[in-house]
Amino acid sequence: MEGLNYTLFTLWGYPLSVLELVGVLTGFASVFLASKAWAVNFLFGMVNSVAYFLLYFQYHLYSVMVLQLFYFSFSIYGYYHWKHPKAEEADGKQEQRIGLLSWKSRIYWIVGILAIGSLWGLGVIHFQSKYPQYFEPPVFPMLDAILTMGSVVAQYLLSRKIWENWILWIVLDGFSMVLYASLGMVFTAFLFGSFTLIALKAIVEWKKIYEAYE
Repeated sequence: MEGLNYTLFTLWGYPLSVLELVGVLTGFASVFLASKAWAVNFLFGMVNSVAYFLLYFQYHLYSVMVLQLFYFSFSIYGYYHWKHPKAEEADGKQEQRIGLLSWKSRIYWIVGILAIGSLWGLGVIHFQSKYPQYFEPPVFPMLDAILTMGSVVAQYLLSRKIWENWILWIVLDGFSMVLYASLGMVFTAFLFGSFTLIALKAIVEWKKIYEAYE
């Protein structure tokens, strides 16, 4: 772990570690490739999940740390599902087609994120208070938890190749950028800023691909 924390260089007074650099590069590659609807994005996502699991542990962001386990699992599922879709869900290239949610499903997902995320945040606070000798007090536990639950849903929708995943990512990435900037994770904050821009472009590109199916 000490080798991963080695500072490669300092930019504007910010020390960039090997671990954060790996996370930033693989994260950017994963989101960019996903915006192009290429299944290989999930392979970069697996490496990104491992890097940020270790990084978030160091910053006491326990909810989003656990989130990386979901990311890793959904990356395995997403890669297989995109490459091996059911016959009725495939396009002419035998890859998963882009789909849309109904308005009712969108509302259910939003309510679920807020409700379960809030409960998760309370659980994290309670868990840390029971075992303070093992875990430092969580940072922004409620926001961390809601962003975590939202990210689980967004990653699931991405693994199913659902267009709305990008709308959800824009909201999540915007809040995440502010959160990480406040914690001094400058490069990670810039990364999530770039995610927002990629997601905005992906919304348009995926919609064009979807409409081309018709």
